[in-house]
Amino acid sequence: MKRLKYLKWLLPISGLLVAILGVTLIFASTKNLYALAIFIGIAIMLVGVSDIVSLCRKEKGRRFRLGSGIGSILVGAYTVFGGGIDALAIILPLVFALWIISSCLPRISTALTMRAERSPLWVLMFSFGLLGIVLGGLILFHPRVSSFVVVYSLSFLFISHGINTVILFLKLNRRDEEMIECISR
Repeated sequence: MKRLKYLKWLLPISGLLVAILGVTLIFASTKNLYALAIFIGIAIMLVGVSDIVSLCRKEKGRRFRLGSGIGSILVGAYTVFGGGIDALAIILPLVFALWIISSCLPRISTALTMRAERSPLWVLMFSFGLLGIVLGGLILFHPRVSSFVVVYSLSFLFISHGINTVILFLKLNRRDEEMIECISR
């Protein structure tokens, strides 16, 4: 259990790194894509690890996180170690559209679980998940738009995904505090 407490901190760390990446992409030109590809790959791997670690909580609605986590780790590892930097420059819209869509589907599932638990954060999590799917679909299905939209939509999606991950961490912390209160009574 003590080990899980330390691993739980991967959620806000990965969330903050992804949000920082989003802000960085707003100000970086495409010339900096190669320098950012390593940071992108590391951030994606951390998100994947945090998705898989969150499975240890054994809550309802978390089954899709395993696929999202494994997919994120594979995409991040390929980017950093497998020559993905060149491929990233070529297939950036496709890779990120699929990654965003695949990571937003579990967010929607989690939001619906939170709704059943009457958590007030479910609307925010659901909104970010739905918005991610819409923007991911825009990048995926409109190649002409993607060249313009990629930098700004990726920036927004990374920032929103980072905020969403931090919200998930806060929800998990609140639940832990409630469990401690119940036990101490």
